[in-house]
Amino acid sequence: MWLKKVFLIFATLFYWFSLVGGCYEGERAALMSFKSLLTDPSNRLSSWQGENCCSWKGIKCSSSGHVVVVNLRNPHPIEVKININKEVVSNSKNTSDFSLKGNISSLLFTLDRIQHLDLSYNNFMFSKLPAEISNSTKLTYLNLSNAMFQDSIAMQFTNLMVLGGVGVGRRSTGVRLTFPLKLDFSSSLLSFISYGYLSSPNLRWLEGLRRLRYLVLTGVDLSKASESVHWAKPISSLSNLMSLRLSNCNISGRIPIVQFLNLTNIASLDMSSNILKSPIPDLLSNITTLSVLDFSRNNLTGHIPSTR
Repeated sequence: MWLKKVFLIFATLFYWFSLVGGCYEGERAALMSFKSLLTDPSNRLSSWQGENCCSWKGIKCSSSGHVVVVNLRNPHPIEVKININKEVVSNSKNTSDFSLKGNISSLLFTLDRIQHLDLSYNNFMFSKLPAEISNSTKLTYLNLSNAMFQDSIAMQFTNLMVLGGVGVGRRSTGVRLTFPLKLDFSSSLLSFISYGYLSSPNLRWLEGLRRLRYLVLTGVDLSKASESVHWAKPISSLSNLMSLRLSNCNISGRIPIVQFLNLTNIASLDMSSNILKSPIPDLLSNITTLSVLDFSRNNLTGHIPSTR
């Protein structure tokens, strides 16, 4: 009996790690599982056939044949709007629909060498953010923005220690294997994020992401988080942060200036379109690295102090 178990273990390992036609069979199977749960009205995944997954559109492999890039960003996003019944409608003049639709297979996150994942501007049907993302510890770029997720952001990203930026967001950089990580949860269109379908009760999940340089949470509902006086304390630990965008997040109270003073590399700070109500703090002048500052569409008083 034990020989049978040993055989099955070795057979499984051989299946996952056997290199077939320039592509590991287990990784090919994971991608095919991902495809099987999606509808593809524009046939963007038509090249996803045959043994060599490294040649498929949107896939890049390392020199050793492992999948390191999955870039399936919708190349022609439509303007998405939601009516009062949470039904998706579109005002786009583009009659073709290029978005992938459906659910994400958890097997996608068995690609343990993946460094770049971009699924932005697709339609994942108000599903939750995949918890299995935390298994992808080599990710340096993650973009799940405008992809019709509905969830509370909590601990899904705490294991992604090498992320240089959080990308559930607005813009996408070119496919590269070395770049500052982005975690971007923004929404440039009038979409589900603008209605608070992504929220975060606190920002403690940021505490382990010390290498973040870009953090975009535009449109993520932080109303509950900002009820605490110290809600921005996890941000203060991100000493490498260069750009922070917290616009349209339902943040109330005062500008958390004490926490922001620790951001010694910050060049851009956007907290526009929130519910901030306080005088503009004089300590803002101590942040001498700032070149872009936006507190518009709040209930603030006073003037922006000059830097020292």
